[in-house]
Amino acid sequence: MKRFRYSLQKILDLRSFQLKQAEIELGKVNSQIAAENRQLQVIASQKLKVQGDMDSSHDIMAFAQGHGYLVFLDQKRDACEQRLALLQIEADKKKEIVRQAMQKEKVLERLKERRLESWKDELNKEEELVVDDVVTAKYGAANA
Repeated sequence: MKRFRYSLQKILDLRSFQLKQAEIELGKVNSQIAAENRQLQVIASQKLKVQGDMDSSHDIMAFAQGHGYLVFLDQKRDACEQRLALLQIEADKKKEIVRQAMQKEKVLERLKERRLESWKDELNKEEELVVDDVVTAKYGAANA
């Protein structure tokens, strides 16, 4: 019995590899987004802590230092939000690349499935012909 050979298998393998690479790149960007979100949470918690300390303190120097630190945290938050916006744009681009890579791979997978089905049909026809020949030979030999 002959084996099924897909003539575009190397291209399909390449498309699969490209898809995996695109998914890895998207994962890296998503990881950076998660890190920026964690950084924003840290900043928010620091801001709450400083505001609480400022509210409970009656020292004007501590209040001034706290205010300066709040300004610094606001600047840090703004920079973090800018990086997050840029990363989100990059993630959207990477998602589109992944989508296109998935589409290209899926097209080749469907083609492979169709060719495999036609190969199976051909193989079944050949087997039917062989069985018919064997039956004909036996029937012909029995009648002779």
